[in-house]
Amino acid sequence: MINVTTMDVKKLTQEPSAKVRSMLAAKIAMDYRSGNFTESEAQIADDIFRILLKDVEKKVRKTLSEQLCHIPHVPRDIILKLANDEAEVATPVLEFSHVLTEDDLIAIVNSTKEALKLCAVARRENIGSNLADSLIDTEQEAVLENLFKNKGAHISQESFLDNWSLISGNRSLLETLVQRGNLPLSIAEKLYFSVTDELKNLLTKQYKLGVPTAHKVSSEAREWEMLGIIPLDGSISPTNDEQVEDLIDQLHLGGRLTHSLLIRALCLGSLSVFETGIARLAGVPRVNARILLMDSGALGFNAIYATAAMPEGFAEAVRVLLNIALEETDYGYNKRTDFRKRVIDRIYVGGYHRSVENMEYLLSIIGGKLAAANAN
Repeated sequence: MINVTTMDVKKLTQEPSAKVRSMLAAKIAMDYRSGNFTESEAQIADDIFRILLKDVEKKVRKTLSEQLCHIPHVPRDIILKLANDEAEVATPVLEFSHVLTEDDLIAIVNSTKEALKLCAVARRENIGSNLADSLIDTEQEAVLENLFKNKGAHISQESFLDNWSLISGNRSLLETLVQRGNLPLSIAEKLYFSVTDELKNLLTKQYKLGVPTAHKVSSEAREWEMLGIIPLDGSISPTNDEQVEDLIDQLHLGGRLTHSLLIRALCLGSLSVFETGIARLAGVPRVNARILLMDSGALGFNAIYATAAMPEGFAEAVRVLLNIALEETDYGYNKRTDFRKRVIDRIYVGGYHRSVENMEYLLSIIGGKLAAANAN
């Protein structure tokens, strides 16, 4: 064991060779780590470390960081100084030191864009949800990759949902999440929308996703894709009223909430989109729109249809289609897998394809091949 004295301090400060200074620093740190120093020796060692923090040679400071990163009783000011040094120096303490608090780490994450430092934090053995949120907020792929691989990172469901648009567009991150496992079921279902068939099978096994659930998320994804409203990423469910309302607001603000989109939504059985969209265009609460649309007569429908400035030539065709769609979905609660075929059959049986203006056009949207088969 080295007997640490003031001579050691003098030698470290006067030695011209960075290599020798690094070796001496390592020896002192190794003895320091053993816990066999007396209180006075430990104080002298701390003073030596503080001197070495100012060493102009990065190699010396890096050696110090590597030696002190696993020691729990190092003074906090020394570890903080190392953690805020250059990336090569800082990474050992950022990844391993238990001296750093979560608040310390969050402050460091928020103050740097250096990927090496951020990735070191993301690899820590235990990461609380607040620190995980800060790391996700960096939006750096390498950082998120390290974080998602880290099973000791506690990532909240809210954080996944808030950043889903970022995650869902990155194939590598999606694959990492699937391999990670132990995710909330709602996140697993969202992943199912966006990954390859091979990873879908893995998700089904990991989370015991039943066939009905897997089919449901797949069919919802196809429905959104057909509407052409949002990417095929599972970030919004057509059956989630709150999410649909947020989507309609975004479309309206962006000038994309068109009459043709709403008619197309109705043709595909997306009653929530149609109802919410027409309410937004008419400037009335959704519940009021629902009452008017479900009026047994034509007065309520005609009133809100006109207020929303929907195309006049399609009014009767849309009203007939809406009534059929409501009945075929139990008023929006249960959409059958053969919805479009059933709607087309009812239109032809009722003779609406001949008696109602523009119904043939709506039939072409609902299903061109299915409609042609009925016509023949």
